[in-house]
Amino acid sequence: MHPSYVYFAVSSSEVVTSTLRDSWAWYVIRASGLVSLTLLVLLMISGIGHVTGWTYRLFSPVKAWSVHKAMAITLAVSIAIHMLGLLADHYVNFSLAQIFLPFLKNYSNGTSLFGLHLGLLAIPAGILAAYGAYVVIFSSLDTVGWISKHKRLWKWTHVISYAVMVLVVFHVLNSGTDFKESFWRLILLVTFIVLIIAVAVRILRMSLFSGKNKANKKN
Repeated sequence: MHPSYVYFAVSSSEVVTSTLRDSWAWYVIRASGLVSLTLLVLLMISGIGHVTGWTYRLFSPVKAWSVHKAMAITLAVSIAIHMLGLLADHYVNFSLAQIFLPFLKNYSNGTSLFGLHLGLLAIPAGILAAYGAYVVIFSSLDTVGWISKHKRLWKWTHVISYAVMVLVVFHVLNSGTDFKESFWRLILLVTFIVLIIAVAVRILRMSLFSGKNKANKKN
């Protein structure tokens, strides 16, 4: 083998090794963040699908709820990895208190949202979104029959997921590395708009269903 090829292979290997050694935490944070965002979107879509019946056109109820629950547990794990990965990152140093308590750390990707520079709220929004997500996830595991005992409370607890989505979108747009680019920002905003439409359809369906029940009771 020609010496130049050997040198190229060795130098390339060193570059890759050095990059992974110095930036592995950033890749873990980035990957777990994107996984969390994707799972949250899928969970909201499937949750709305369960209520409206859309999901059951594709899967049986048991399988649909099993997949929904599995995604929720995976989301809980990916959020934990995303947050704890910040402790190992050398680019932006976070302390243990700063990843759990809002407003102790300020960081943004330097972009603006609709012309407003609100980057100082990016990290607090992410922390509050994580807490909200865990409330919804843990209330849904139903390990001690919590749902069956508190159906109305469980229902309103799930409303938190809508606030979580708003906080996550704000967090991602103002702190996410990939979403500094207009293309990815546009993709996220379009996804968010689609979710808003889906939520509106769900609320409309609930209103119509409630109206029919009242009318039937009067009759």
